Parts: sequence; C-alpha cells; structure tokens
Amino acid sequence: MKKKIYITIVFVLATVTLSAQTRFSGKTWSIGAGARVGLGSMMQKSEGESSDRTKGFDGAAEGVFTFYFAHKKKNMPHLGFRTGLSLGYRQNSLTMDKVDLTYKTEDAQGNSIIYHATADDVKETDRQFAVEIPVMFAAYYNRIFANLGLRVGIPALSRYSQTMMNPTLTATYEEYGVEISGERVTGRVSSDDTKQKAKLDASSFNLCLSLESGYTFDILSGKLLAGMYADYGLVDNFKGKGKNFTDADPSAINGATNTPATVIVHSLTDSYVSNVGIFCMGLRAVYAWQFPKGRNSRAGRKW
Repeated sequence: MKKKIYITIVFVLATVTLSAQTRFSGKTWSIGAGARVGLGSMMQKSEGESSDRTKGFDGAAEGVFTFYFAHKKKNMPHLGFRTGLSLGYRQNSLTMDKVDLTYKTEDAQGNSIIYHATADDVKETDRQFAVEIPVMFAAYYNRIFANLGLRVGIPALSRYSQTMMNPTLTATYEEYGVEISGERVTGRVSSDDTKQKAKLDASSFNLCLSLESGYTFDILSGKLLAGMYADYGLVDNFKGKGKNFTDADPSAINGATNTPATVIVHSLTDSYVSNVGIFCMGLRAVYAWQFPKGRNSRAGRKW
C-alpha cells in the first residue's frame, strides 16, 4: 500500500513539474521561407574622376531558422537567435560624365606612342549574386520581432556591363610626328558606342551589419513575419582598385600606320572607386512554421 502511495506521489510531482516547465518555458523554434526587396548602393567613395552614383537594387530569396530560448518570467520578451541560408542579388550603376585620357606606351618595335582617348560619358552597371548566412540575435514580444547581427556573404558571381558613348582614339608617334585617328576600342563597336561585359574583381567575403524588424500575423497553420530590413557593409566589397581605365595592347600595333591599335577599357569600379561597400534597406516577408505545435503555455501563445 505504502509503495503504491509513493509511486502516486512521485508521478503527481513529476507531472506538476513538467507542466510548470512547459507553462513558463516558452521555448520555440521555427523554419520558414521568404524574400526581401529594397533599394541600395554598392558604391561608397569615388576618387580621381568626376562620377555620379545612382540608387541600386537589393533582393534575396531566404530560408530562415529561428530559435527562442526558454525563460520563466512573465511579460518578458523571448530571446534567441536567427540563422538560415539566402541567395542575394545586388546591382548598382555608376556614370562618368566625360572621358579625356592621355598616356604613353610603346609598340613592338619600341617606338613611343601617345594615346588620346575621349568619350562623351561612360555608364556602368555592377551586379553580384552571393550566398548569404545570417548570424543574428533575435527578440520577440507581443507579435513584434527584431533581429540584429551579421550577414555573411560569399560572392558567387560578380560582373559588370558598360557602355561608352562616342569614343575616339588617336595615336601620335612622337619620333615621326605622325598622328593616326580612328583607332579601335575593344568591345562590340556600333556606330556611336562601345559595349562590353566582363568579370568584376570582387572580394571573396562580404560582411554586413544587419537589422530586421516587423510584426507577426497568424495565417493558416503558420506565421507571416512582415517588416523592414537594413544592411550596412563592414568590409570592402571589391579588391581590384587602381587599375588604369584604358590600356593599349602593343601586340596589335606592329609599327604600321594601317594597323589599328587595340585599347582595352576596364571597369569604372575597378579604376576609380576606392572603397566599395553595401548599404541597403527595404521590405521583407517570411512565412514560418512554429514548433512544437499546439503548446498551451502562456509564453508560447505569444509566439
């Protein structure tokens, strides 16, 4: 009889203990999928030439995992962390108003040549795809959420496209006093512009300080987290600084006046932008599924 009483008491105490822990712990985790879209810029500082920076675009498809730790105090926010995996895309444009460059090189025979390159303007668009991994502190209270931390980016593809309007190129042979006009600028040349696409000299690692906040809505069997985000770059996004904007290819000259010279046009970003960072802000929405489901704890019902 006593044995049965002891077993009953232990069972009741264990049940009460587990119920108390469940009621006040509020421990939850969720997985979700969503997207962000906003305005942004990859350019921070230009040097050397007059240039204009325009607003760019930022977007991403996101996979999200969020965990909130247990706590026993009422009327306290849930604290935890957020991580996941995203595929991000950013693009930005840069324009240089006028091109007027003069520089000296030599042909294959060692003859000194002065090149004079001009153009009305140069327009460039930089694009980058990156795999992103956020590592952020998370807080949640009364349907309001906020996440703050770092967003690590690993660039997968970084390219630029460029248009040079009305380019001209002349070559002056100093020793002979001969000036040759109508030289060739590399790229696909039409009657009035030169277009080219090439790879940007991007860094292998991006790091942003990131903030996300918004409100949670109950929709069907899950939660819709809708709000805003902002990213600020902490490291230089590209590494190819200090290149010449134009370079001659002496192998195409051969010292003959009837052989057009070839001049290579590089990226404005690689040539004139000293620091390339990230600043983006916009809207973000994630649909998430919470686990465990059906929890009756007071703290759990808030989430």
